Amino acid sequence: MENNQYINRELSWLQFNARVLQEAADKTVPLIERLRFLGIFSNNLDEFFKVRYATIKRIDLAGKGGKSVLGGIKANKLLEEITQIVIDQQSESLNILASIQSKLKEHNIFIINEKQVPK
Repeated sequence: MENNQYINRELSWLQFNARVLQEAADKTVPLIERLRFLGIFSNNLDEFFKVRYATIKRIDLAGKGGKSVLGGIKANKLLEEITQIVIDQQSESLNILASIQSKLKEHNIFIINEKQVPK
């Protein structure tokens, strides 16, 4: 790594959240714990978009580019990279959720939404 290159904190954060997702995918982890890891992944991502993504978006809209502030990458390029990573992670999380729901169903445990609750 050259001296002028840094690991971007937003991309590093997404790598961390990918590790949380790996825990949710780990079939050696108990099902309910896997479901909790998915919840943590989702909450982390919500917070990321509310704070970090929004800040980068403001930098981009202000036309400042933010290359020096953003670890050597322009704001618009960083937004594109983040978007692609998140799309991939979300797809993986949905696959993991489907797998967990299938396993829970084998134990007669179902995840329902508010519209499925009897009145």
